[in-house]
Amino acid sequence: MTMIHTMIRAPRRAGLLFAALLLPLFAGAAEDGYYIETINRGSAVMSEGPQESLSKTYIGHGKMKVVNSGENADSMILDPESGVMTFLNDSLQQYFTINVADVAKAMADPSMAQMRAMISETKVSVEDTGETRQIGDWECRKYAVTKQGMMQVEQEVWATEEIDLDVRPYTRMMRMSGASDIPGGAEQMAELDKIKGFPILTVSTMNMMGTEVRTETEVTEVRRQAIPADTFTVPEGYQLKEIGMGMAPPAEQPQAQ
Repeated sequence: MTMIHTMIRAPRRAGLLFAALLLPLFAGAAEDGYYIETINRGSAVMSEGPQESLSKTYIGHGKMKVVNSGENADSMILDPESGVMTFLNDSLQQYFTINVADVAKAMADPSMAQMRAMISETKVSVEDTGETRQIGDWECRKYAVTKQGMMQVEQEVWATEEIDLDVRPYTRMMRMSGASDIPGGAEQMAELDKIKGFPILTVSTMNMMGTEVRTETEVTEVRRQAIPADTFTVPEGYQLKEIGMGMAPPAEQPQAQ
């Protein structure tokens, strides 16, 4: 603080010179973005009881990073411009990447015909119920979502239009990973786009192995803040791993430094 106080008391010209010298160091280092906190509630089929965890989401520089808490913490970075999703195992300090275009190519292979059929046969319907309620700081509208395929999933999605943030580029990457090129895929995404605004609370119910599984994700905080660019790079020391479907991580993606 001594140097800063000295600069404040210095002549105006010296202060301007000091700012000019600092500018190249900080230019592009951070930009105004969004920070989001989400509470995840639910119970897995093999779990002894309900569980709760916290997810922190950072959006900026055209990218999104989701950091999950808990014993087996992991993270995910989404880059819609490159079409690459980076998954990080924070406990093992490992990561791998998936290119959405590579997934689409792999899905076109004759060996994936059964998978394509499963996706094309999945039916999605969205109903605007007209019901509204206050959730946290936001007035929300309820949408009833039904997904019918290998299993039936019923969802209540409470979304608000009071938050000026479009997360569709990111949810589309997570949702289908190239499935829009499969018959029925584009229709499914168009149906889900009927949900207007930013989802605050999503309640999902499905039946797995004769057990009803219910999960909730509730956004509890959304705020604007400066997001450093290195938030969306792989941390130093993380080891690159390759995954299946013959896909090698794209060379243009950030490597462990």
